[in-house]
Amino acid sequence: MDLSFTPEEEAFRAEVRAWLDANLPEAWRHRGVGGYREEEDQGIQREWQRRLYEGGWLKLAWPREQGGRGATPVMRAIFDEELTRAGAPPILGRLGVTLLAPLLSVYGSEWQKQTYLEKILSGELIFCQGFSEPNAGSDLASLQTRAERRDGRWVVTGQKTWSSGAHYADRSFLLARTDPTAPPHRGIGMFLVDMHQPGVEVRPIVQMTGSGEFCEIFLSGAVVEERDLVGGPTEGWKMAMSTFGFERSGLANAPRFERAVEALAELARGRGVGDDPVVRQRVAQAKIEAHVFRVNGLRALTRAQQGQVPGPEASLTKLFWSEMDKRIQETAIAVQGLYGALGPRSSWAIDGGRWQLAWMWSQAETIYAGSSEIQRNIIAERVLGLPRGR
Repeated sequence: MDLSFTPEEEAFRAEVRAWLDANLPEAWRHRGVGGYREEEDQGIQREWQRRLYEGGWLKLAWPREQGGRGATPVMRAIFDEELTRAGAPPILGRLGVTLLAPLLSVYGSEWQKQTYLEKILSGELIFCQGFSEPNAGSDLASLQTRAERRDGRWVVTGQKTWSSGAHYADRSFLLARTDPTAPPHRGIGMFLVDMHQPGVEVRPIVQMTGSGEFCEIFLSGAVVEERDLVGGPTEGWKMAMSTFGFERSGLANAPRFERAVEALAELARGRGVGDDPVVRQRVAQAKIEAHVFRVNGLRALTRAQQGQVPGPEASLTKLFWSEMDKRIQETAIAVQGLYGALGPRSSWAIDGGRWQLAWMWSQAETIYAGSSEIQRNIIAERVLGLPRGR
């Protein structure tokens, strides 16, 4: 494992920091307390995406012949780390930029590349993800949404759920069953669906946070042109698995937890419990875990830099950070005393209720993107080689 960066990589880090200092307004910087509120930050996220696009940063990892910088895994990790360290807001079209655009650059038709790529990166077109269904979450291959070819086009009928940002999305990259007689993983296609057509209805799901960025999508005869099929009619599973391979490494999240621990210590001091031995132990444990997470991220980054493909050990990263964040947020609520029981929108809540918002989200973190139970099974069976349980 390599714990150091080359002079060239440190020079790149300095370049990123200088650009952020010149282009990231102080009012947009998040200091690590809680999360962003979806309903109040859409404009900021859209404008920030535009700035990153015009600065050429959203093509950082793309080949030079496609207008990118051909960045190495280390450079990509440094960029993501510096964004997090600076407290930069997320971009509005993050799913399209991080998942769909890389997929189309590899598997998309020439028409799809010319039509969508630049608009996805600039934020002109916002995409949501249409994968999960009410009865097809962890077992995605059991999805039931159907796509039937009629008169040279595809007609899609079914339901999707847990689709973040669907209520403001222009398109969805969506999986549907094209061949009900084929084995589950082979009878699926991926489609780029226009979300503004009559056959599509979006219903936001109001969560306990009070916001509704998670949505259901109901499709009743939605029409998709043949040119908006990504890959072949039964290559959807391959496309879906490829998108998962474009997700970011754990190192990018390391500053997020390091800053959260610093804010937690500040909160404890501010509440007059900074000298309580139990609180001090919990804060110290959080700091140790955040450091361990960083070191584990460097291990994964070293493997990536050596050209090794991430394996099942990636489940360790997901399991570790989601459980760690849950402990951090539970400590933050505990040190607030009775104030911790206030809702995230209460005018009396500390730090504008963002700790409560983060605590609520931390409960979901151990479920989405593969629950902790599933991650433990993967680690046991595929990393440790333990026998499958009955």
